[in-house]
Amino acid sequence: MNGAAITPGERVPRRASLRQNVAAMYALQIANYLIPLATLPYLIRVLGAEQYGAIAVAYATTFFMVLFVDAGFNTLATRRLARPGIGLARIAEICTATQVIKVAMCAAMFVVLCVLMLFVPAIGSAWKVYLATFPIVIGSLLFPTWLFQGLEIMHVMTLCSVAGRLLATIGIFTFVAGPADVVTAALLQASATAASGLLSLPLVFRLLRGSVPVPLRRLLPELRRTLANARAFAPAEFVTQAIDNAGVFILGLFADNATVGIYAAVEKVARAAAGLFQPLTKALFPALAGCWISGLPDAAARSRGWTWHITLLAAVVSLAMYALAPSGLELLFGDGWAAHAHLLRLLAVWLAASVTATAIGQFWLLARGLRTTYTTCLFKAAALQLPAAVIGAGLYGSRGLVVAVVAAELARLALICAAARRGHEAVAPCAS
Repeated sequence: MNGAAITPGERVPRRASLRQNVAAMYALQIANYLIPLATLPYLIRVLGAEQYGAIAVAYATTFFMVLFVDAGFNTLATRRLARPGIGLARIAEICTATQVIKVAMCAAMFVVLCVLMLFVPAIGSAWKVYLATFPIVIGSLLFPTWLFQGLEIMHVMTLCSVAGRLLATIGIFTFVAGPADVVTAALLQASATAASGLLSLPLVFRLLRGSVPVPLRRLLPELRRTLANARAFAPAEFVTQAIDNAGVFILGLFADNATVGIYAAVEKVARAAAGLFQPLTKALFPALAGCWISGLPDAAARSRGWTWHITLLAAVVSLAMYALAPSGLELLFGDGWAAHAHLLRLLAVWLAASVTATAIGQFWLLARGLRTTYTTCLFKAAALQLPAAVIGAGLYGSRGLVVAVVAAELARLALICAAARRGHEAVAPCAS
């Protein structure tokens, strides 16, 4: 059932322009960039590298739960909602089915966390910290980024997200004063997305006002279709995000919390820089997917142009991060941190490769519906990165882990470029 047509009398939300969406996403990303730059150095100095490392390991564990709740469903819902001419009834069906599934998965993840706290000694001994990080899973349920992204009304998402993060940040500076406040720090950090979701609820209800409740006879088939279709996206997304964010978890198997804390802090700086490109890719994906779905003749030209621009910008940011690594780390975290600049310089290479691979994969494979091809590329890269990361971290610590991450990202880029070329589309500028 398509259900895309607008029926008379429906008040469907007006989509913002691409320029407005990009501006809104950049406003969000700037806030997401500046707020961590304010709280991260504070937490490192107040908690110490060891206690911050304990939070980082707990986050690495609960992040896999976030992936389980989100993987596949966010991209699927975004692509469905991006369909031109979609009606309010169809929007309500997609939202209801997506949220029902997410509620069930969120409950399942809480049960999993309880089991881990009971039977895994390392987690059980720090159960308060792990429990304090679980609100990040709840936040992935409460804050429907896929709804705002799919309907291309990112300014709404930006307002709610910034407000929630500011509330959490104020709490950190107010209530976290020393190493004894590690649980409070974990809880406040994890609650930012949940707070954003609670703030967005009135807006979501207003957005869907006028839509009738989805009857059970239509909801059950929609749930089955959503689960079946999400399976095409879920493996690729889960593998990509899990491997990308498994560094802290893997290093925690071999190193002490202080070493993990240093690595986690440096990695966050690199990911904050890479995050500068998320507004572009997130805002462009539904627009370009709509072009491919509609069969517009300039879909390839638009995808090629945006991919080329993003790749060049990624190269500039990567070079800047490489050059400023020693002084930047000293400025953020204090004396002695320049000794870890080699890690940030290696991650500068990762940044350029990761941003380029994401742009090509999103615009040339996923937007065109080539989900299986994209998934295959990611699984091949993951098959290289996971064992390489374990061996590198086990033998050479954080340096070995970063080298493995960079090598695997370069392999992912090569695989995605080759897949796009096999699709007879010109991506030569991005493959260099």
